[in-house]
Amino acid sequence: MVGGQSIDTIPLANELKDQYEILITYGEKEKDEEEFSSLIESSSRIAFQKIRSLRRSINPLNDIVTIASLYRVIKKFKPTIVHTHGSKPGVNGRLAAWFAKVSVIIHTFHGHLFHSYYNRFISSLIIKFEKFLSKLSTKIVVLGKQQQTEICEQYKIVNHKKVGVIPLGIDERTYNKDAEASRKNFRDQYHLSDDCVAVGIIGRMVPVKNHSLFINVIKRLLNSDVKEKVKFFFIGDGYSRRELENELTKASIRWSTDKNNCAAKVVFTSWVTPITKALHALDVVVLTSLNEGTPLSLIEAQICHKPVVAIDVGGVRDTFIANESGFLINNHNVKEFADKLLMLIQNKELRKTMGEKGYIFTKKNFSKQAEVDAFRKLYSDCIAQVKNK
Repeated sequence: MVGGQSIDTIPLANELKDQYEILITYGEKEKDEEEFSSLIESSSRIAFQKIRSLRRSINPLNDIVTIASLYRVIKKFKPTIVHTHGSKPGVNGRLAAWFAKVSVIIHTFHGHLFHSYYNRFISSLIIKFEKFLSKLSTKIVVLGKQQQTEICEQYKIVNHKKVGVIPLGIDERTYNKDAEASRKNFRDQYHLSDDCVAVGIIGRMVPVKNHSLFINVIKRLLNSDVKEKVKFFFIGDGYSRRELENELTKASIRWSTDKNNCAAKVVFTSWVTPITKALHALDVVVLTSLNEGTPLSLIEAQICHKPVVAIDVGGVRDTFIANESGFLINNHNVKEFADKLLMLIQNKELRKTMGEKGYIFTKKNFSKQAEVDAFRKLYSDCIAQVKNK
């Protein structure tokens, strides 16, 4: 599925194509999602095939059609390895690969659906099914230690021995190319003065991302004695957007989708591509989710020298150094979140110091080359394991 995880997996495939013949299958985006077609267009010597029945939403008929379609693609391509990414492709892809008797089946958990997406009954079914799918998998990949703890110990999806930890990798050069120009262009578009602090949240507008908490933080800040100029940006889209706009209206907070509305304190930009246009223009990036795997937005923010404020859920704590490159907030505490964000809004030097520490941490821990090397070893080890059986 060409979405957030594609920002990681397609560049990874481009690095591996000298050693492997690669076919990437992907699904149909939802109406409120952005399709990263530029990633596909810039990838040479990699084949892509769209499976239109593969969608994020749950639909048993679509899923059966998808599994059958993937089965036919796999039988024709005859891969040694099928590597799935994300929840829905992970279900359909692994089943299709198992039916097709593929030698090596690998799955990467970019996140999970074990809580905060559905009710308890459906969540329990998902957990049971993931345990079954793990038995079909040669190897499970997680993106961080905290995620490994959740998968192996909290939800007991799979034994530790079957799990490998391979952090996301990003190319620092891509993110920091033309940084000053990107910052100026975006801020000029939205009429932001040099002394205006821009705070942004990036991602799909759906309940699990908990944007309402960000609105409560904004309310608290605007009701306090904030002397600094500040503007808040909602970057992305989703079916919860109308609800969020209504929440802001009820709170008497001026919002807009118009770049020229200088009076609005909150701006909805929809999707911004490439995201570096927005990242360099922002001064702080926040995350408020109820459930997260390894949030790419926080890693991207730090590689662009931005401090972060984020809720301590899932693998969030593995993506930055708490109190050094950002602030980690417990229990979705609005007061604590607002207080920490206010510290950054009021202190330009603190933003700069934290941003620099985040850049150093991210460059060291989320190297694209380290990720590529880890997957080369994983693939060769799995192939050798099959041959030695």
